Amino acid sequence: MNDHTEFMPTFLLNLRCCDEGPNPYVVSCSIVGEIVGFRGVVRRFKSKGDLKASLDCAGIAPDRYLKVISEEDDGKTRSFTIDLNEAQKLSVIQTDSTE
Repeated sequence: MNDHTEFMPTFLLNLRCCDEGPNPYVVSCSIVGEIVGFRGVVRRFKSKGDLKASLDCAGIAPDRYLKVISEEDDGKTRSFTIDLNEAQKLSVIQTDSTE
């Protein structure tokens, strides 16, 4: 099969509040599929408001993330799919410029 879409990576944005330190909101990017040339990065935010503002600035609509940002900060990790452009705007992914 010559369909290259089967090798396209999927980017998952992982959100968690760990209640440790001054920046308890942890955001990371997991990459599923072809990961050559990509590496996920972890970012931390001091408040849910700062996290939401960053998601908005990346062009991620609130209807995509409000379900995963719970009203309770229970320490559970929640995820949703984002595209490469959104991951780059959020600074949660690094790309290898030699690829």
